[in-house]
Amino acid sequence: MIACSMIQKGYRPSIHRLQEEFSRRIALNRFKAKVGQKKPSNITDNSEPWVRNPNSVGDYLEISRRVAESERLWQSRFKTSSTT
Repeated sequence: MIACSMIQKGYRPSIHRLQEEFSRRIALNRFKAKVGQKKPSNITDNSEPWVRNPNSVGDYLEISRRVAESERLWQSRFKTSSTT
């Protein structure tokens, strides 16, 4: 008799389980919406090209020379004068 009444009622998940599933669905929907609305970066490129539209080996050599000079100037700022 007890078995028949359980079969007739069927399976019903607990309220707690339903609440957890609902909160997961809401969180997933919010996450998907947030991922879909990526804001563009506020960082802008303020650099100037070494040579606009390089199209020869000479242009690339000039760029290389300018980069090396800039690197040398940058590194010279960090050289210490102490004798250790």
